[in-house]
Amino acid sequence: MDPQGNGVQGVDFEVQRVVQAARDALTDEMVERLATTVADAADLLDKVNRSGLGAAIPAIAELVHNGDLARVVKLARVYGSAEDALTDEMVGRLATTVAEGADLMDRVHRSGLGDAIPALAELVHNGDLARIVKLARVYGSAEDALTDEMIGRLMDTLGNGLSLLDRFARGGAERVVAILEGLERSGALQQLAESLPDVAGRMARLQAMAGAVDAAAVASRTQPRSRGGVGGLWQMMRDPDTQDTLRFLLEVGRQLRSLPAEAASRR
Repeated sequence: MDPQGNGVQGVDFEVQRVVQAARDALTDEMVERLATTVADAADLLDKVNRSGLGAAIPAIAELVHNGDLARVVKLARVYGSAEDALTDEMVGRLATTVAEGADLMDRVHRSGLGDAIPALAELVHNGDLARIVKLARVYGSAEDALTDEMIGRLMDTLGNGLSLLDRFARGGAERVVAILEGLERSGALQQLAESLPDVAGRMARLQAMAGAVDAAAVASRTQPRSRGGVGGLWQMMRDPDTQDTLRFLLEVGRQLRSLPAEAASRR
């Protein structure tokens, strides 16, 4: 007998036994499921072949090689988690926000507000926008701080100021301005401004003199009447205060007599 032929027959026998054992182990349900799986696999392969998905195998292999496929899967998981976390209320608010944003962009586009973007950028660059915001805050704070009484007083003040300006305009303010302009052109206004301190000092002296006259009048009314005669006059003239007073009055008279001569010399 040929040993090789005997070995082949032995292998065939073993294979037949395995096939027979598998056939005996398979039930009708298992055979049905296996047939369904094979059919689904064949249908899937047919769809892949007809859709040309085989051409995407190199791209998918590249995605797997560089890890992008794993990132896509993670992104899909994140999207799925976000979709599961969103409630109907959240979806409604999100849709409302998107709709309002789109409406705002449409209104901005139609109103031509885009043309103002360079001006706004310039305001931001030079800091004027921040100043405008601060001014608005100051105005808002002032508006919040104002009470009805303060507003009423402010309006009364403005009304009185406007009334005063109106009366000043109707009362010949233009003539006063014209007079002041004439004084300015002639130099008299400058001279008046320079002489005001001296005039103020002399006015103070005149006021003091008037007070002294008033005090002398009061004192003379309280003193007894003079006795008269040469003796009384002689006794009064012997008083040093009387002599000083007479000397002062004589000096005043001398100065007053010299005023016309000085005025004529200045002319």
